[in-house]
Amino acid sequence: MSRMELKEEAKKSLKGKYGQYILLVIVYSLLTSGVVGILTLIFELLKVNRAVSSPIVAVVAIIASALLTLGEVSFSLKVARNKEVKWTELFSKTSLWLTFIIASLLVGLFTTLWTLLLIIPGFIAVFKYSMVNYILVDEPEIGALEAISKSKEMMDGHKLDLFILRLSFLGWILLGLLTFGILYIWLVPYMNVTTVKFYDSIKK
Repeated sequence: MSRMELKEEAKKSLKGKYGQYILLVIVYSLLTSGVVGILTLIFELLKVNRAVSSPIVAVVAIIASALLTLGEVSFSLKVARNKEVKWTELFSKTSLWLTFIIASLLVGLFTTLWTLLLIIPGFIAVFKYSMVNYILVDEPEIGALEAISKSKEMMDGHKLDLFILRLSFLGWILLGLLTFGILYIWLVPYMNVTTVKFYDSIKK
């Protein structure tokens, strides 16, 4: 489908589901930032050296994000596929957190290695591995490396398409800055579901 068709389909799928999506985003943000904030405060009260506390806080933030990110992806997939869904879907994929962390570390490593060669190969790698999370949710039985390989295969010939699709949201992103981020409450679901529509279209 064209970019306009993907966006129109995303809008249709989001009708009546924005409330649940916004609630999910709020809960996700509160949980991840809350855990980090509380842990940071505890370390400050205990006068723990930041050289020790900062890495611990970073690891906890990664784990907290990993526990919820695939739930958010699962929610977006169900919305895009016009299925009934509730914000509690956020907690539905916590069993995949280890696979997600391994996949994220590998994607980060591969992207960094490509970037060390030149900026452009690194930039391309970002789009090459961009479908990994969707694949992990769709096929929870596969491992991190297989999901990465499938993403590379799926995105062959479509990396520029996804880049242009994301670039088409630039105006909304800039407008969101002018609203001090308030517009992002509407924009994040719209962008996420549009990306899932793209994923489903190339998966066929």
